Amino acid sequence: MTQEELLEPEHGSQIVHRFFASYGETDQSGIVHHAVYLNWLEDARTALWRGRMPFAQIEREQRITMAVTTANLRFRRPARFDDDIAVECWVQRIQGARITTRYRVWRQKPEPEELLVEAEVVLACIDLNRMRPVRVPEDVLKHCDPFEK
Repeated sequence: MTQEELLEPEHGSQIVHRFFASYGETDQSGIVHHAVYLNWLEDARTALWRGRMPFAQIEREQRITMAVTTANLRFRRPARFDDDIAVECWVQRIQGARITTRYRVWRQKPEPEELLVEAEVVLACIDLNRMRPVRVPEDVLKHCDPFEK
């Protein structure tokens, strides 16, 4: 079960994606495997776009998609089975064909709240007909905060 809430922090619109770490995401010691965090980031980013614009519709109509070009994660503490997790996600910058998103992954419970991971993911806007980078479409930009552009 997940929950999303849109916030307006100092760096523009942001989503907080909430869920519990599942047993299938852990290793034998009950610690969440490092590769799982990329899925969590993707889920939060998808929720952010869903809350802002009809990105799937824009993707179908304009034949564009977003491809990850860079993913940097800084692991601070491990998440464990059944931890109450919150992933903060926001767009930091949009430049040309690139969208830079930032993340913070928190353990909410058991108390106290702990920062687990900080991450940055850079996406490139890709024209699916030519399989080449293209500028982020105006239909996407009009749904973004001026701070991000």
